[in-house]
Amino acid sequence: MGTSGYFAYRYKRNYYRRYLSCDAYPAGHGQRFADAIPRDPSILGEWIANRIQILENAKISHDEVVHPDLPEADCSSDLDDGALGYELCKDADWTFVGGDIEYTYVIDLDNLVFTVNGRAHLKLDNMPPSEPGLAPYFDEYEERIEVPPQYLSTVVDLWPAPGFDIEERQRQYEALSPIVVPAAEWGALPWDRLSFSQRFSIDLTHHLLSKTSHDTVNAYGLKFQKKTGEFCWNILCAATSSVPLCCNNIAGRHKSDRFRPYDMLYNMGTETKLSEYSYDPHYCWVRDRLITFCIRLGDPAYVSHEVEQMVRKMRRDGHAECVGLIVSSQQEVVIVAVDDGLGEARQVRHTPVLNIRACPDTLGQASEGLLLMVHMLSPILTVPQLPWRVSRSRPSSRVWLWPKLPMEVFQQIIRYTSTVDYISLCRVSRSIRSVCLAHPRYADFTILYKMLGYEMTYAAQYAYDDSPTVLTLYLDCPRPDYPRTCWNAWEGSVICSKEEGDGSEAEDEE
Repeated sequence: MGTSGYFAYRYKRNYYRRYLSCDAYPAGHGQRFADAIPRDPSILGEWIANRIQILENAKISHDEVVHPDLPEADCSSDLDDGALGYELCKDADWTFVGGDIEYTYVIDLDNLVFTVNGRAHLKLDNMPPSEPGLAPYFDEYEERIEVPPQYLSTVVDLWPAPGFDIEERQRQYEALSPIVVPAAEWGALPWDRLSFSQRFSIDLTHHLLSKTSHDTVNAYGLKFQKKTGEFCWNILCAATSSVPLCCNNIAGRHKSDRFRPYDMLYNMGTETKLSEYSYDPHYCWVRDRLITFCIRLGDPAYVSHEVEQMVRKMRRDGHAECVGLIVSSQQEVVIVAVDDGLGEARQVRHTPVLNIRACPDTLGQASEGLLLMVHMLSPILTVPQLPWRVSRSRPSSRVWLWPKLPMEVFQQIIRYTSTVDYISLCRVSRSIRSVCLAHPRYADFTILYKMLGYEMTYAAQYAYDDSPTVLTLYLDCPRPDYPRTCWNAWEGSVICSKEEGDGSEAEDEE
C-alpha cells in the first residue's frame, strides 16, 4: 500500500498533476484511472469534453496536490473533483519513473492516450479490458507480458509549447523573404560520386546514430535534453570528413575544452541564442560553415525561429555570403545560405527539414539530408560552390604548383607519418593537404578502403609498420561520470575483399 506515484491529465501541452501517496501500483490506482475511461465510443467523446471543462474550471496550484485514496468500489468520483485542484506542470520529466516514484499515469487529452510510466501510450478508444487489467503489462513485481499492439498508439506529440512568441518570430522570418530550396538543388554529389572519406563519414554517422540516438527520442523531457548537445556534436564530428579519429596524443596537450563549445554541448534547450554582445556561445564555425544545435525542427515554428536567428548572426558577424547548418537532436538538419547578406538585395535560402537517418532503401543507405550535410562539411575547395553562386564567381587565377616529387611518393610519406605530423603536413600547402585528406585517419592508422561484407571494418596501414592490417571501428558507450563518446578499434590481420565502388579508386588515381 506504500507505493507512490503521480497521476495527471494532459491538456493544451500542460500537465494537471496530483501526487499518489500510496497504492499507485497498476492493480491499485492505475486500474482505477484506466477504468474511469468509458469503453463505449458513444460516451467517450462526451466524457473527454467533460474532463476538459473540469480542467478549465479547476483550482490550479503551483504546490503539490495529493490525490485522495479512493475506495475499492469507486473508480472516478474524485477525478471529477475540480475543487481539490491540480498542480500545473509544463515539463514531462516526472512522467519517467525514478527514485521514490514507482508509477505514473497520464490521461492525455491532447493525444487521446492513457500513458503509463511515460513510455507506453494506450489508446483511449481501445483500452485493454479491465480483466486482466494493467497489472500483467506494467506491474514490476509480476512476470510481465508485452502490451498487444492494437492497444498502443505509436504517434504522440509530447513536446511542450515553444517558449518564444510564435507570431512575432514568424513575422521576422517572413521579413527575410526566404526561398525554400529542395535538397536536390544544392549541388550535393550522389553516393556513387562520393570520395572514400565522405563515405567513411557516412558510415561513422550511421553507426553513431544507431548506438546513441535512443535517449534523444525523449528530448521533450528536460533530463534527456542534457544529452542532446553531446549527441549533436558527435553527429557534427562524424559528418565532417577527413578529421582524424582518436587523437589522444593531440588531445592530451590541451587540458581545456577549448575545441568543444561548452554552451552548445551543455546548455541545449536555450531558445534565444543571440546575446546583447558580439559573442554568441550557441554558435561555432566549422570549415567556414556556421553551426548551431537545437532540440527539434519538426514544428515549423522552430524552423522559422532558428533560421531567423542564424541569418541575424551571419549579418552581425559581417558575412556577405555564408552557409550555415542547423542540426537537431531528432536527427534532422536545415541548411541555410545567405547571399549579399550585408546589402539591401539580401537573399536567404534554406532547405526544408531534412532527415539524416539511415535509409535502407537507398544506395549506401545515405539519406538526402546526410548526403547534403557531409557535402557542406567537406574540406573547402574539394566540393563545388552552390549552384546559384557558380555563375557569379570569378575564375581563379591561382595555379597549384606541385612539388617535383611524384604523387605516389607523397602518398607513401603521408601514410608513414604519425597523426601529429599528419596535422602539420595538412598546413604545408593546399596540394599536400589534398593528398592528406584523400584517406581518413584513425590514430596512427591510414584507412585505405572498406572490407566487403563487414560492418565498420576497413583495411588500414599503421604508420610504423609496412604490414597491412584490418581495423573494426566501434563506439565506446560513455560512462555516467564521463559522458563523452569515443571511437575505438579492434585490430585484425586478415585482408578480405575490397567493397566495390567504395570511392577509393578515384582518389588513388588523382
